Amino acid sequence: LVSEIVEGYIPIISKIENRLDEIEESDFYKSGSKIMDEVFELRGDLLKLRRGLRPMREVLHRFLVSRRVEMTDNDRKYFHDIYDDLVQQTEIIEANRELASDIRENFMTYNSLKSNNIMMTLTVISTIFLPLTFIVGLYGMNFDYMPELKWKYGYFIICALMLGVAVGMLWFFKKKGWLDMFK
Repeated sequence: LVSEIVEGYIPIISKIENRLDEIEESDFYKSGSKIMDEVFELRGDLLKLRRGLRPMREVLHRFLVSRRVEMTDNDRKYFHDIYDDLVQQTEIIEANRELASDIRENFMTYNSLKSNNIMMTLTVISTIFLPLTFIVGLYGMNFDYMPELKWKYGYFIICALMLGVAVGMLWFFKKKGWLDMFK
């Protein structure tokens, strides 16, 4: 009976292991949360399997080391083989749980990196447009005594100033290495 139960776990564990390997080898980063839902489900299945196998392994171990149970050498060898299978399956389950955790952590790290790049992009764009917005706001006021407004080339000077500020900030960000992520 114990042998049949242990043998029944093997295809289930193999199926989960194969699916985790497929997920790991695929480009699961682009698949999104659907794959992560499956990884969480597989990890939950592995926990259930572990909860079923560990007590059976402990009982079988106690059975094998007990001096109260008399059995032949063939029976002892048979039960020892079953115990070895249980140990092996438990180790496979633990390895697959670690793999599922690694996949989850890699996915979270990838998404965090992607979010950081998006935030960096938005920060660079905002930082470039902040002084330009200030200049436009300042010259958008209706004051009579702004000398630049009466100059023939005042408009072009302000546009050149704004272009110079934008180019200067781009040069500064390039020098700091903040624009390298756009490659």
